[in-house]
Amino acid sequence: MRFALPQKGAYEIESFPSQPQVAICHGFFVPVGGRNQGFAHVLKRHQTDTLERLGYDFAICTVAAGNIAQKRVLTQANWIRLAEFDNSKTGERTELWGYEL
Repeated sequence: MRFALPQKGAYEIESFPSQPQVAICHGFFVPVGGRNQGFAHVLKRHQTDTLERLGYDFAICTVAAGNIAQKRVLTQANWIRLAEFDNSKTGERTELWGYEL
């Protein structure tokens, strides 16, 4: 399901197959004109509130290893880096992050 905050960005949350207490968070996006204004942190807080409201126990997401800005947002929101792997689709490193609600 897609969630959005006008002018700030959007994200998606899906239940992990056969494990409905685990959320897969993806599609986190802040428009170019809204970057470097703190909107990602506002959006991440909104995402956390949504996860709590929906009753999830744990959330996961992936991020490109070189995406320093997104990793900063995740770190400040108390997400933890769980693993890193070579992404055969992109040819780059991808990190798996998690958050316990």
